[in-house]
Amino acid sequence: MRKSLTILGLTLALAGAAQAQDYWNPPTLENRNASGFEYYMLQVPNPSSMVMDGFDNDWAWYDPEYILTIDEWRDEAQGQLPDRDDLDVTTKMGWAGSRWYVYMAIHDDTLSHEGTEVRRWDGDMIGFILDPQDHGRTRGALGYSQEYVAAPGNVQANFAERYPESEGGPGPAAWREFGEAPHLLGAVRVEPAEAWAADPWTSDTGGDTYYEWSVGVWDLLEEGGPSASTPRNLSAQAGADGAGLAFVFFVEDGDPSFNNDMTVRGAEASARQYFALAKLLRLGEFNVGTAVEETTWGRIKSSF
Repeated sequence: MRKSLTILGLTLALAGAAQAQDYWNPPTLENRNASGFEYYMLQVPNPSSMVMDGFDNDWAWYDPEYILTIDEWRDEAQGQLPDRDDLDVTTKMGWAGSRWYVYMAIHDDTLSHEGTEVRRWDGDMIGFILDPQDHGRTRGALGYSQEYVAAPGNVQANFAERYPESEGGPGPAAWREFGEAPHLLGAVRVEPAEAWAADPWTSDTGGDTYYEWSVGVWDLLEEGGPSASTPRNLSAQAGADGAGLAFVFFVEDGDPSFNNDMTVRGAEASARQYFALAKLLRLGEFNVGTAVEETTWGRIKSSF
């Protein structure tokens, strides 16, 4: 069964455990993932058919049993997750070779784009990070990770790398190309389309934002960027018993009445170096499914 690591739930006591977490004693898988359930990425059968355009017609192969729903996230401030009518997130994750593929659909009752800079961390936007070498588990706080932000609305570019966060800027110039093609291919679209042009970037009627991207996965070894790094062979860490891939998502809900981050990492994993962990299933380890609709009903159906 998919949700084989069922836990009764994370409590506020885990927050205290996170503060005491030793760099060299990382949290268990159950405590790394927000819900205590395993997360999964499915091997893409035909990578050449995947077009990063913000539509999921190229995801018809995806087994809906493995869709990640909002119920498997948590509020970063340990508050209650918003109701589905307020914010709903469904995500499909895939892998092939040395690339990670993601399709994320977000329903929000209020769209708030909040500016023209993708790195703003304000209003509706997302962040996503990869730690292919799982430094949090093997090397404490050492090592690099691949960190990106993405946002809809009137922005110059909808995706950008965001490393290192601690410097509050775009990071060393050698790494900036990680947020550009061909290392990262992606698109963001909003329905209704007129919400893109909302001024001042807010639509009280709400809508749906669709993110789709693929990004190369690298062993990040040097400050020299891609030329000094090695593509990660994801097949080597795939399989039900494989090491998996450390990752994290953040979704910023920019509603004036509720402005907070949701994430897939567990409370005990909140130290920055610890991310959620997904199993990489190979072809033959999951069933070929049918496309799940992009409607609200489709999102709700996917969680049952």
